[in-house]
Amino acid sequence: MKTWIFLAAAMFAGAASGQALTYRDNDPFVFCTYGQKNPAKCWWPVSAAAGTFMWDPSCDPPNTPYGRPATQDDYASLAEWQAICTGVGQGAWKGVGTGEQSPYDH
Repeated sequence: MKTWIFLAAAMFAGAASGQALTYRDNDPFVFCTYGQKNPAKCWWPVSAAAGTFMWDPSCDPPNTPYGRPATQDDYASLAEWQAICTGVGQGAWKGVGTGEQSPYDH
């Protein structure tokens, strides 16, 4: 009986870890609200709770023959945003400035 209790305790004693973000210095609030930091990004989030985003009309996917091509970073950050941020409701920023300026610009 003690062996089963020990095994059950050992199974639940592992540390729970979240998925690390590649963008925005691992800050999920800023990443889910503003997307990647690149000023020439090809997409930006509209609503993380609804899972909606918008393609830049000057980029390749919406403007196929004439748009500038989306980078691998655009596709990777969008896939990460869809995997982590969608369906998650978040409150408004209550600190000083914007969320991407606190505690430093990221």
